[in-house]
Amino acid sequence: MIGLRVSGGFLARLLLVLGLGFSASALAQPCDPDEAGWQPTRYYTAGAAVFHEGRWFQARQVNEGKEPGISFDWKELDEAPECDAAQKAKQEAAAKAATEAPSGTTGGQDGNPTLCEAPEQWRFAGDYNPDDLVMHGGMVWKAIGKTRGDMPGMDAPPSWREVEDHCALKKKIELETQ
Repeated sequence: MIGLRVSGGFLARLLLVLGLGFSASALAQPCDPDEAGWQPTRYYTAGAAVFHEGRWFQARQVNEGKEPGISFDWKELDEAPECDAAQKAKQEAAAKAATEAPSGTTGGQDGNPTLCEAPEQWRFAGDYNPDDLVMHGGMVWKAIGKTRGDMPGMDAPPSWREVEDHCALKKKIELETQ
């Protein structure tokens, strides 16, 4: 029989090297559904995970008010995501954005600021009236007259005018730079 003698220092170093092979994400716990519930008034950054109607979703892009499961802005996940430091930061940013009134909002009743509401996405089959607002191509557009099927940003016919100072654009820029 061959004997193998291993010193305590060697064994400790071996265990340390093997332990470094595990990533920090392997130690992360699955997200808590109660803490990650979707709320329509929150702005979610790309990659943020939410729990809605018994399923997990991940934001594909910055959005607010787009319901998971019926909007392309969300991707359904097969299982609960791991809540590592990056995921928790995204969830905290969404919670913080929901409690602060974005810059560029107008005053509401009693001097309280109103929340900024991002316009709906432009839809090819949508009917739009003068002064209707839509989001398209990362910009906000205002209808010049009645329009249907005319894409914002196209010169002929000129059916839309770009709104450069809409509060939804300011909030989107703030979230993307966090």
